[in-house]
Amino acid sequence: MNIIEKRYITIAEAKNILDKTRKRYKKAGMEMLYEQKRALDHANKADNLNFRDSTAMIKKLSEMELKLNEDQIIKIVDLLPETVDDVRVIFAKERFKYGEEEIKKILDVVAQYK
Repeated sequence: MNIIEKRYITIAEAKNILDKTRKRYKKAGMEMLYEQKRALDHANKADNLNFRDSTAMIKKLSEMELKLNEDQIIKIVDLLPETVDDVRVIFAKERFKYGEEEIKKILDVVAQYK
């Protein structure tokens, strides 16, 4: 197995990639590796959004004027925070803190996809 690219991805994207891998392996008469099966099982259990919705939410969050970085956006999409405190937990280790108004904007975007 070769590493093609390193980047943050959502659980929905991981599930999408693993589903394609499973289909490709099945077509070739092969079986997925143990780790791949476990990752797909976890993605199926932890996935809250479908791939299309998670991609749309990433786009909306990245277009906001809050200057969220890629890993913050991925965390928001995967965790789907419901309250201001939930968002604050995601940014707990960050030096820059967002105000309540900015956090509510984030929550408004998340609410569109729940």
